[in-house]
Amino acid sequence: MKKIAPVLFFVCTAFVFAQARPPWVDRPSTAYPDRLYVSAVGSGPDRRKAEAGALGALAAYFKQSVTSTVTINDTERQVNGRSSSDSRMSLSIAAEAALDTLIGAEIRNTWNDPRTQSWYAAAVMEKAKCRGLYAGELDKTLAGIRTLLDISGGISFETVANGQKAQGLLEKAGMYALVLTLLDGPNRQAEVSRLGAEVAAVMAEARAIPVDVRVRGDVNGRFKAAFAGAFTAAGFRTGNRNSRFALEAAVIMTPAERGRYFNTRYTVDAVLLDTHTGAELFTYNAADRESHPASQADADNRAVIGAERRVAEEFPEILQEYLSP
Repeated sequence: MKKIAPVLFFVCTAFVFAQARPPWVDRPSTAYPDRLYVSAVGSGPDRRKAEAGALGALAAYFKQSVTSTVTINDTERQVNGRSSSDSRMSLSIAAEAALDTLIGAEIRNTWNDPRTQSWYAAAVMEKAKCRGLYAGELDKTLAGIRTLLDISGGISFETVANGQKAQGLLEKAGMYALVLTLLDGPNRQAEVSRLGAEVAAVMAEARAIPVDVRVRGDVNGRFKAAFAGAFTAAGFRTGNRNSRFALEAAVIMTPAERGRYFNTRYTVDAVLLDTHTGAELFTYNAADRESHPASQADADNRAVIGAERRVAEEFPEILQEYLSP
């Protein structure tokens, strides 16, 4: 027995050490010093969920840090049509998505607790490596914005569309710049802000474009008002007969074959034109029929109301789709 005892002691000691809880489970900085890494630990009933939890915890750290850094510069900002003087803004959906997929994040360690069968995982971002990755993405994004802001060919509706794309990229650039500072990289927020001011200036100039709205077959100006309202809501001016851009629309009301009711069929066709080039920028079409049991005049009136309602509801969406990224 005396000869076996040392062997048993070695086996027992090895078993104890094999079961020991790694220090990084409770303090990831013991394995990944804060000056070199950003790290977080997640746990779960299996390895996959533990790894997902670790990456989620890492993302949550950045989201919390970014939220506490991003502030509204204006004393008041319009939010969903209401005035807000809150000093902080919540992360947008796009920003949330960008921070959910952190560039360069990786799982470095996993451990299964034999006592509870729980899994633990450490997600890590190596600061030096990730600074390079985020700086590269920021440079690429800023270059894309500058390309979209090129107005050497003159201001047009395409400028508005490009400006809205630039605004979306600007938000992404802001997130990259903030994460870069959290990785102990250079503060490039001023660079992003300057470019943001350029985007705002170009958008203001583009939205000053006047649009001439012309409607054949209009009914007491109702359809012109409906089309013009969409442009006004999008920030454009209307009413200039010599404008480079014109919406040409035609409204046709025709009595349809009568059955049990009087029927009127309507069609509305519209096209936004660049009168300098003759290019058709986008088109809009609507057609249907309305009925009334009393008279053809009532059916006609119902058709006008139905067609006007469709234009008022659908055309702004078509316009925004054209202008949106």
